[in-house]
Amino acid sequence: MSYEKQNVIANPMTGSSAGGGDPGLQMVVRGPTQQGSAVSTAELKTIREDMHYGSYRVALKYSQEPGTCGSMFWYKNDTHEIDIELLSYQDTDAFSTSPVNFVLHSDGPKGFATPQLPFHPSDGFHEYRFDWSPGKVSFYADGQFIRDLTQGVPVDPGFIMLNHWSSGNPGWSKGPPTKDVTMTVAYVKAYFNKGPKTIQTRSECADATAKDAVCEVPDQKGPVSPDQRTVFLTQGNNEKSPSQGSTDQPGAGTTGGTVAERVSPDATCGSPNGYTCLGSEKGNCCSSHGWW
Repeated sequence: MSYEKQNVIANPMTGSSAGGGDPGLQMVVRGPTQQGSAVSTAELKTIREDMHYGSYRVALKYSQEPGTCGSMFWYKNDTHEIDIELLSYQDTDAFSTSPVNFVLHSDGPKGFATPQLPFHPSDGFHEYRFDWSPGKVSFYADGQFIRDLTQGVPVDPGFIMLNHWSSGNPGWSKGPPTKDVTMTVAYVKAYFNKGPKTIQTRSECADATAKDAVCEVPDQKGPVSPDQRTVFLTQGNNEKSPSQGSTDQPGAGTTGGTVAERVSPDATCGSPNGYTCLGSEKGNCCSSHGWW
C-alpha cells in the first residue's frame, strides 16, 4: 500500500477534475493492481498535532465498489486512535442500511462497535462525527446520535487524518479494487481544545472576556447537499453582528460582520483580519494557511 499525492484531487465544481464526478476533494484508490505491487492510495493529515477534546466532523460520499476502506480518525500513534471507518464491501443494496465501524485505541482494552447507519454511505454526502470528552466518545451520523464508547478512550492530544486505502486484507478492506475508486470529501470541521487544559475563545465574540463569550456550533441535520454552503459558527449572544444570518438556510450564519463587509480584498482569509472568501468571484473555499 502506497499513499500518493496525485490521488488527492481538488474538484471544486462538478466535472471540473480530469475524472469528473462530485464536487469536493477526491481521494482515489487506484485499480487494478498488478500482483506483488503496492496499492496506490490517498491520505491527508492536519499540520497541527495539539488537537484534544472536542467535536470532529467530516462530510463525504463513499463508493459501493468493493475492496476499499475510507476513514476519518484522530491519531497520536498506533495505540492511541479514534476511528470512523467505512468498508465499501459492507455497503450493499441487498439491505436498507449499512454498517459503520467505530474504534477506540488507548492503553488497555480497545473500544469497538459496528452499528447500522440509517442510510447507505454511497447514496450521497453524509456527515460523520465524533464528540470526544474525558472518558467517552459519542458518535453521530447526519446529526443523529448513534453510539457512545467508553472503553479505550485516549487522553492525550494528537491530530486528524483522512485516508482511503486498500491492503487486500480479506479480514478488513478486502480488495484491492478492480478499478479506480473515489471517496469525495465535502468538508472537515474541528472544534477542539488545544492541548490537555487550554480552552480558547474566538475573535467572533465581541468581548472574549464576557460571561457569554461562546459562539454556537451548528449541527448538521440530515444528508449534506453538494450545493449546501455550510458554516463553521452561528450567532451567539455575544457576537459582533447578531443580526447576520440563520442556520436554517445554506450560506447563512456568517459570523463577525456581514458577508459584504468581510469578503477578502487581497486573497487572504481567516486570521488575523477575519476575512472570508464566501461570495467572492474566486470561490468559497479557503485553505488552512490563510489563502484561496
